[in-house]
Amino acid sequence: MRKMIFLTVVLMMIAPTAQAAGAAGDVIKIGMVNDQSGANKGSGRGMKVGVDAYFKAINAKGGVNGRKLELVAMDDQMTTDKTIDCLLKLADEQKVFAVVGSVGTSNCVASLPVVKEYKLPYINPRTGATELRTPVVREVFHVRASYQQEVDRIVDQLVKQGAKRFAVFYQNDGLGTDILASTEKAVKRHGLSVVSKGSFERNTVAVTAGLASIMEGKPDAIIVGAVYKPGAEFIKLARKEGVTARLASGSFAGGMNLVKAVGPEAAEGVIMSQVVPELDDLSLPITKECKEAIEKSPEEVGFNSVSMEGCMAAKSIVMALEKAGNPPTQAGFIQAYEAMKDADMGGIKLTFTPQDHQGQDNVYLQIVKGNQLVSMK
Repeated sequence: MRKMIFLTVVLMMIAPTAQAAGAAGDVIKIGMVNDQSGANKGSGRGMKVGVDAYFKAINAKGGVNGRKLELVAMDDQMTTDKTIDCLLKLADEQKVFAVVGSVGTSNCVASLPVVKEYKLPYINPRTGATELRTPVVREVFHVRASYQQEVDRIVDQLVKQGAKRFAVFYQNDGLGTDILASTEKAVKRHGLSVVSKGSFERNTVAVTAGLASIMEGKPDAIIVGAVYKPGAEFIKLARKEGVTARLASGSFAGGMNLVKAVGPEAAEGVIMSQVVPELDDLSLPITKECKEAIEKSPEEVGFNSVSMEGCMAAKSIVMALEKAGNPPTQAGFIQAYEAMKDADMGGIKLTFTPQDHQGQDNVYLQIVKGNQLVSMK
C-alpha cells in the first residue's frame, strides 16, 4: 500500500511536466522494459530478440517511410519498482515513441499509471491478464489471446481426455490469481470445480507446500500457473513424488524455456498452450518471415515461441506506423491500430476497434514428446 501511495504522489508531481514524445524524428525509438537477468529472463530476452530482429530487417529495407527503428531495452529483473523506474527513464530521458514487450502481469499492471499519464502506446505486453484488457486502456494493444482463452482450450482438452478433478498451482501475484480465476470459470462450464489449489511466492521456487496442498484434493489434472523456473521446479517435484495427474501450462511458461528447465523425462506429456502459430509451419508467411529475421540475429535465444511473439508484436508496430502519418505521431499511431480490420500480418489477421484492443484470439495446443513441443491438432 505504501508503494502504491508513493507512486500516486510521484505521478501527481510529474503530471504537469509529463510529455508524450509527439511526432517521431529520423529515428523512431521504441522502448522495452522487461526481465533480462532475473527469474523470467527467458521471456524477456526472447521478446527482445524477436522485436530487435524484425526492426533490423525493416531497417535493412529502408525503415518505415524512410525512418529507422531503434529498440531501447532496459532490465527490470521482474521487480515492479524497477519496472516503473525504467519506464519513467524511457519516457523522460529517451523520449520513446512507444513501449513493446513488457513481461510479467504484475509489472505490466504497475506500469499502467505511467502509460496513461504519458499517453504512451503500450504494445503487446506479454500477458493475457484480464486487468489489462477490461476495461480497455486506450494506449494498450494486444497481439495475443487472453489467459482465459488459453485456459479454456487447455481445460476443454483435458476434459476430452477424461479429467474430472482439477487443481491449480499458481504464483501468488497477478499472473497466478488470473490463471486460478480463469481455471475456475473454465471447469465450471463443464459442471466441475477446482478440487484443490496451492501457491508460492513470486520470485521464489518454494513449491513444496503448494504441491502438498494440491495433492489433498487427489486431482487428475493440474494447471501450472507459473513462469518457467518455479513451474519447472513444481513439475520435477511432482514427478519425483509419483504424481500421475495430467500437467498443463500456458504461454506464460515460455514454451521450450519450461521444457528445458524441467528436463526430458519429467516434461514428457505436459500440455502447453501457445499464442503464436506452429514454429515449423513455414507455409504461414508470418512464421517464415520471423524465422528468417530471427536467425540472422539470434543471440543466445534463437527462434522459439517467445521470440516469435516478439517478432509479431514488432510487425504490428510497423503496420501501424505505416498508417500513422508522416512523420508519425503517437495519436495517429493509436488511431492506426484502432482502424485495423482484418489487417494481414502474413496468414494471421488483426482486428482492433476503440472498444476492443485485442487483435486476434488464436490459441494453439502442444504436448511435450521426446523433449520437444509437438502440435495437438
